[in-house]
Amino acid sequence: MWKTLLLLPVLLQQTAIAQTVQRSDYVVASDPGVRIAIREVATRKRSRKPPILLLHGGGAGGIASFDLPVAGGSFAEDLAKAGLHVFIMDARGWENSTRPDYDTTKRWVIAASSAEVSRDIDAVVDFIREKTGRKKVALFGWATGGSWMGYYSCIYPYKTASLIMLNSLYNVKAPWIFTKLFRNPSDTSQFNYASTQVLRRATAAQLIENWNNYIPVADKSQWYDTAVAKAYARTAVSFNEDSILEVPGGYRAESFYTAQGKGMWHAKDVSVPVLAIRGAYDTWSRPEDLTTLQEKLVNSPRKQFVTLPEGTHMVFLERPEKGRTQLINEIVAFNLKAR
Repeated sequence: MWKTLLLLPVLLQQTAIAQTVQRSDYVVASDPGVRIAIREVATRKRSRKPPILLLHGGGAGGIASFDLPVAGGSFAEDLAKAGLHVFIMDARGWENSTRPDYDTTKRWVIAASSAEVSRDIDAVVDFIREKTGRKKVALFGWATGGSWMGYYSCIYPYKTASLIMLNSLYNVKAPWIFTKLFRNPSDTSQFNYASTQVLRRATAAQLIENWNNYIPVADKSQWYDTAVAKAYARTAVSFNEDSILEVPGGYRAESFYTAQGKGMWHAKDVSVPVLAIRGAYDTWSRPEDLTTLQEKLVNSPRKQFVTLPEGTHMVFLERPEKGRTQLINEIVAFNLKAR
């Protein structure tokens, strides 16, 4: 049954960059009291491939990540122009989606856990299936979004056309640069709940600083257009009145345990096609995530593993020659017409 209880009026926007691309915004119901924001990005031509759903990571939300209103800033638009029917979602607590009233005085709260976000994904997938008439949806997740999509695909393979992960951790114990930051100093096998806020906060300047830290040269403009970077930071913080990015931070605890080999899902439970992509300069995921997936995806009918030689964590917003074009081509080629 289609679980959508509320739809906002359709909002169609003609873009200055490509007038054939249309955008529509919707809201669907997830858990009681939780509404999930969706954006559809598509051309007038009906795609013969499965629709694709894009999910952000633990930082900026879906619009800031995938659909900026500047040249070179809309990953979703470029996928649509390449022939895909694209949808973007915000998990609970991001951008225009409802943030539950988490008790921030209890540091051990996992705000926006994999279980919670999987229910958000399911509400959106059901909406897409109903709207497009397709039985399955291709799932794309960036960083933590890939982990969430992996969790979901284990539960609902019959709704999943393929699982596409970019710069995502997998369930293997291997060196991780954030381990020291997040571990409990008195018990290094445990996450440090005591000093980690339930909600993650960041300014626009901090978001740009983080992006710069991903790039291995002093001249950051080699990797990104300054207009795109400014639009990203400005959009990411625009959804709160104080112009501060404030999102659920539960992904940090789950990621910490995932990096220790104590993750939320196992590759052997994935029975759908998988495309795992990693930028060679990514600092969130590790090379071991790809090699372990390659070994453990024993029940996936089709699997492909790609390393983008100059890709960073933000490759989908960077210059075409720095991995963005290859990323788009890999996704379009892998997202085959459903049989």
